[in-house]
Amino acid sequence: MKCHNCHKGTVTLLARPGRTAPYKSIPNLLVPADLEIQTCDHCGEEWMTPEDATRIDAAMNSVYQQELLRRLRSVLPDAKEASRIERDLGLSRGYLSRLRKSTRPPNESLLAILALFRQHPSTLRQVEAFWQQPVQQQ
Repeated sequence: MKCHNCHKGTVTLLARPGRTAPYKSIPNLLVPADLEIQTCDHCGEEWMTPEDATRIDAAMNSVYQQELLRRLRSVLPDAKEASRIERDLGLSRGYLSRLRKSTRPPNESLLAILALFRQHPSTLRQVEAFWQQPVQQQ
């Protein structure tokens, strides 16, 4: 098929290592090196049919789930801090410990909050202070 972008190249299935693409919350997720995508051999433009999109999405989702697990392990708190976080976020007791052992990735929002707590420990203290405010009578 002739490239509709540059009108010079031919579009063929191409797999190559080192490609990244935005996927869900990650702006530069590594595309599997063996994933074939219709690509112009002249300008590099990538093309997708609905069937290609389904196949690519399945492959990217698998990589995404693994990346969420990798990132989770880098931000999980120790046991003492975990119980504070569970209390302040309304999570069930032992939830973060179970996540550590799980092969299922966490919710992206929880992962982002844990990353904030790891990078800015004072944020956890601010959340604790929020919950310790006296209840106002109506």
